[in-house]
Amino acid sequence: MKTEHNILEKVDRKTGYTVPDNYFDSVRSKILENLPEYQEKKPGKISMWRKVQPYIYMAAMFAGIWCMMKMFHMMTTTDLSLDNPPESVALAMADPDHADWYAPSDNSDFFILEEDICSQYSSIEDFKNDFDNPNL
Repeated sequence: MKTEHNILEKVDRKTGYTVPDNYFDSVRSKILENLPEYQEKKPGKISMWRKVQPYIYMAAMFAGIWCMMKMFHMMTTTDLSLDNPPESVALAMADPDHADWYAPSDNSDFFILEEDICSQYSSIEDFKNDFDNPNL
């Protein structure tokens, strides 16, 4: 199949549509002549509702957000887990008979593990050597 490279020359670049002479020079004046006169409207009195409307809408929006948050708070449970609800933990901590399970007594030694480790190792290099040992 033979392709033609000069298609535009063949059709002579004419689309069949033409614009009358001096059309764009006179079109603006013709349009302006046909338009009716513009009548300015005087601003009317603004009603009280129009003045307070944005504030009322904003108050309604914040009230809706507050209601949503209240509903979300009511839907959540107060328990952190099934095993230890916070109310039970708080009651147990307030009970003086069960105070020993969360607070150490005055006679207890807090640093038993630290003292045990210090007594086993004479220097930090010995401690590092033990932990770098792959057999442990």
